[in-house]
Amino acid sequence: MAATLGLSTYRWNNNLKSILLLLIFPFLLLLLLDALVYLFALLVLADRSGQLRRGQFLRFGLDSVTGTHGAYDFACAAALAYWPYVAAGAAAWLIIAYLFNDRMIHRATGATPVGRTDQPRLYGLIETLCISRGLPVPRLYLIETPGMNAYASGIDRRTYSITVTQGLLDGLTDAELDAVLAHELSHIIDRDVRLLIVTILFVGVISFVAQLFWRSLIRMRIRGGAAAVFVLAAAAVGAVGYLLALILRFAISREREYLADAGAVELTKRPEDLISALRKIAGHCEVPHVPSEVRQMFIENPPTVFGFSDLFATHPPLSRRIQRLSELGGLPMPPDMPRLDTPALAANMAELREAMQGLQSQLQSLPRAGPSLRAGPSPAASAATRSGKRGLGPTDVLLIAVGLALGAAIALVFIP
Repeated sequence: MAATLGLSTYRWNNNLKSILLLLIFPFLLLLLLDALVYLFALLVLADRSGQLRRGQFLRFGLDSVTGTHGAYDFACAAALAYWPYVAAGAAAWLIIAYLFNDRMIHRATGATPVGRTDQPRLYGLIETLCISRGLPVPRLYLIETPGMNAYASGIDRRTYSITVTQGLLDGLTDAELDAVLAHELSHIIDRDVRLLIVTILFVGVISFVAQLFWRSLIRMRIRGGAAAVFVLAAAAVGAVGYLLALILRFAISREREYLADAGAVELTKRPEDLISALRKIAGHCEVPHVPSEVRQMFIENPPTVFGFSDLFATHPPLSRRIQRLSELGGLPMPPDMPRLDTPALAANMAELREAMQGLQSQLQSLPRAGPSLRAGPSPAASAATRSGKRGLGPTDVLLIAVGLALGAAIALVFIP
């Protein structure tokens, strides 16, 4: 019962993260663009006192918001004037991604669809697994490469698919291939594949905006010392934006691989087959033509940043995954795999469980606090209203929106 509750909570968290990511996407995009507008106004348009002329506002079709006619005023005016276009662009991108995400992913990996007649061995194994869980058979794709890897993709039953490489088919036995397919099918069952797709599309948009910005800089002719400062400052903002996208990318808990491994064992009842498959995949998983944003979907994706493997890794080390599978099945650890500090790992998992219990208790207390939120205005608020003080202005609304977006991004990092 506890395992079922844990998986249900995990799937609920994945759905919550997907929704939050979709909601904050327009705000983060607007924040990134507005930071660039602020730098442009401060370093290019403003005079030495940091002020802009009214004509410069009118040139871009803007009206002053704070009345200061500074760079911050210009950025706020631009955000309020152009946010519908940013929101429309984000919505259009998400609609396109929803309709064509499968084509985007498979074109990036070079995968081609296969059926029962093309790959009877592959189709027979996945069909048996799906029948055991009462699931429709996902579409199957093949990548012609000697590397040994596989991934699941899709956001709904219309687009769910599992892709394997030719090297994986050639290098694994039927039992080992069955375990790998069960691992990928568990990603679909746990619904974290949907979160992966949303994150990949989000990072892709940030990269697209950065490329578009740099192309615009090349065409612009900014003279004087402000040009170098503006380029450096804009590069810093672009780097921060891309770093934020990476944080959202790594916010997806690496526990998903452990849970998918456990799900594979639940489907096949043979942990030794997945252990054997992972040992064969280790060191032979490279598919170099696939973009890094897509490689995080693979069953194995070793880190490529030297010296920061734990920080930038999208997957836990294979040695840890094999150790957990060995402990799950009561099997001895392979002699060539290093042992881990099991007490320390158990302590970390205990802290994670305590954090989850605290979060659940806080969520359970929210409905009881609901009536107090519907109470009348406070005496201070009533006094402020009677005194004639104004309410929230456009700048306040903008700052609140940005704060909510950043708060949601931070929440994505800390929700397990």
